[in-house]
Amino acid sequence: MAGSWAPEDLVPFSPRAYWRLFALENELVWPAQPLLLAAGAILVLCLLRGRSPSGRWLGPTLGAAWLWAGWQFVALRYGTLHWAAPWLAWSFYAEAATLAALGLSGRLAFAGREAPWLANGLLAAAVAAWPVLALLDGRSWREAEIVAIAPDPTAIATLAVVALAARSRWTALLCVVPALWLALSAFTLLTLGAWQGWAVLAALLAGLAASFRERLRGGA
Repeated sequence: MAGSWAPEDLVPFSPRAYWRLFALENELVWPAQPLLLAAGAILVLCLLRGRSPSGRWLGPTLGAAWLWAGWQFVALRYGTLHWAAPWLAWSFYAEAATLAALGLSGRLAFAGREAPWLANGLLAAAVAAWPVLALLDGRSWREAEIVAIAPDPTAIATLAVVALAARSRWTALLCVVPALWLALSAFTLLTLGAWQGWAVLAALLAGLAASFRERLRGGA
C-alpha cells in the first residue's frame, strides 16, 4: 500500500553490519578493554562494601565515556549505517557535559551506605554481563559490548549510578538521555530480530525502577 511503512524502514541495515561495528571499535581501542573491565569491577566491589565513590571523579569519568561513545561509535561508526546517528551523537555530548559539570561542581554526591541491590546489580550487569552477550549469541568475543566503549552498557551503568546518587533535581536529568538511547536500542535490536533487544529493554525498566525507587524513598 502506497505511503505505508514498517519498523524495518527505520533500521536500514542488517544484523551482521550492526555487530561488525563493535568488532571494529574493539580493534581500535585494544587493549583498553581489560582495564575498563577491571575498573568497573573495582567500583562494583567498593559499592558492595559500602564505600561511596567521589562524584568529583566519577562524573567526569562517566562523562568521558559518553563523549567517546557518542563521537567514536555513534557518530563515526553507527553514522555509516544510519543517517540520524550524527544527530543522536549530540545527545551523548550533552550527557557527557552534564555528568562532568555535576561531578566537578559537587552536585553528584553519594551517601556512605550499602548500595541498593537493584542499582548495584544493574551496574554489575553493565560491567560483567553485557560483554558476554556476544558469546551467548554465538558471535565472536571481538564483538563484545564493553562499558565506556559501547553505548548500551554505558547507558545502563549511568542509570545505575544515578540511582545510587543522592536525590536532586539535577541528577534526575541524567536519566533522560540514557533512557531514550536504551529505548531506541531496544527498538533497533528487536527490529533486527536480535534477542538482545529484550535484555536492553529489561535493563531500561530496571534502571528506571531503581532510580525512582531511591527517589521515592528519599521523599518528594
